[in-house]
Amino acid sequence: MQKDFLSNNESIFLNDAALDYNFIPSVIMHRESQQAYIGNSIRLLEQNKNGRNLFIFGSPGIGKTLATKYVLKQVEENSEEILPVYINCWKHDTSYKILIEICNLINYKFIQLKATDQLMNEIKPILNKKSIVLCLDEIDKLQDFSILYYFLEDIFKRSLIFITNEKDWINSIDKRLSSRLYADKLEFKSYNYNEILDILKQRAEYAFVKNVFEKNCLDEIAKKTFEFNDIRAGIFLLKEAGDIAELRSSKKITMQDVEKAVVKLQDFKIKNDLNEEQNEILELVKEHSGKQIKDIFNYYKKGISYKTFRRRLEELRDGKLITLEDKSLGVRGKISYAYYGLNKTLVEF
Repeated sequence: MQKDFLSNNESIFLNDAALDYNFIPSVIMHRESQQAYIGNSIRLLEQNKNGRNLFIFGSPGIGKTLATKYVLKQVEENSEEILPVYINCWKHDTSYKILIEICNLINYKFIQLKATDQLMNEIKPILNKKSIVLCLDEIDKLQDFSILYYFLEDIFKRSLIFITNEKDWINSIDKRLSSRLYADKLEFKSYNYNEILDILKQRAEYAFVKNVFEKNCLDEIAKKTFEFNDIRAGIFLLKEAGDIAELRSSKKITMQDVEKAVVKLQDFKIKNDLNEEQNEILELVKEHSGKQIKDIFNYYKKGISYKTFRRRLEELRDGKLITLEDKSLGVRGKISYAYYGLNKTLVEF
């Protein structure tokens, strides 16, 4: 039986980086037509024209970001005249933060103590030496639209790509801006079961040694992924099942390993519904549940204002992950508390 168990220097993982959500496979399966559309929209820049502006939308975890990043990577590798810029608006949610990222990309160092307008005026001659593809992922998290006006007015040859889960986002912005963007809509529809199974088999081939899954394990993972309608759930299950099997030194991933991984899917959902900052604040509330919000804020050392911190707490409350309670002090105002989870004594069902 010893042959069924891993020795100290063995692993069932061939390349666990292939199970990172940001991993870009050499072939993006079942998104060929969408990639072609994105590529053709950018390719107009090679003809000394403006590229198309694209509004890409669809449910979370169905390949929008991956397919777009794949095309941008191809552009970067094959064209010296086009500068692709990818920015996630969860992390960089203002025009100023986006400009700072662009400055870092073009290695422009003179950014200290400069307002957004001044910074844009200084870098636009540099940007205009090439054509620019600016991709703003999770565009619905952007707090202001100055960056869009800058690119429309100051950049000669550009293609703007917006990615969001919110299909109505484009209808929510100012009509004057919307008409100037004149963005084509590109919808990503959900994968069907067979497409999900194909994608998970591909990831498994990248990530694991051959024949590591016992019969029907990948089918079960594909089934759960289809139920979640999020390919990231499947990648999560591949990694978790592999870790569970390796923890017991097994050379095979069994159905029992998959079932144990499925139990952890709720952790995946919470983690991937939130950005990094929200996850950190959620963990802080979990650690200090029941304390005053101002006291919890004092434990958070990431340089955001109390107002922003409170807004993040309200987002977690709206997601039914925490409970907020205000206690009146009469003429002296009120004290606010935060509790991890739904506190049934405070929340009415």
